[in-house]
Amino acid sequence: MPGLSAVIVGLVIALITASCGGGGGDSDDDVLGLGDRDLDRCSLVTIEEAAQWLGGTVSAAPADGIDGQPDPVTCLYEADESFNSVFVQVYDGEVFFADSDSAARTGETLEGLGDDAWTKEGDVNFLQDDWTTSVSRISGTVSNADLLEMAQLISSRLP
Repeated sequence: MPGLSAVIVGLVIALITASCGGGGGDSDDDVLGLGDRDLDRCSLVTIEEAAQWLGGTVSAAPADGIDGQPDPVTCLYEADESFNSVFVQVYDGEVFFADSDSAARTGETLEGLGDDAWTKEGDVNFLQDDWTTSVSRISGTVSNADLLEMAQLISSRLP
């Protein structure tokens, strides 16, 4: 049911965007984590690699933002034959949930991933070289161990 995943992703983006309002920075790009560095988020994990974790045939594309346009900080990986989907967000800079004092930062600390990393059920987050990255299970049975492997792969490919 890819339609349900798209709705959930849209809600996640809307919540994050609303939470970012009023954050540091002069422009909307800074608030949304776009920054100045160019990065194709869907190039960090290939479709073939994602299929190892999601199973079957996988598609990858930026998720639709709240304005209906592709969200440039995201990549949504969806398996065609199952409900498995993973949402990857890579922000240029440290965003609200990366601050160690943020109420939005929940879970336990991870060692050995990026400069700072934390995880909770269905979610792996890390800071590395001023990129804030989140790898989240949206639906299905992708394990926490698989999300961590995906995050480690992304970490190895960040510029």
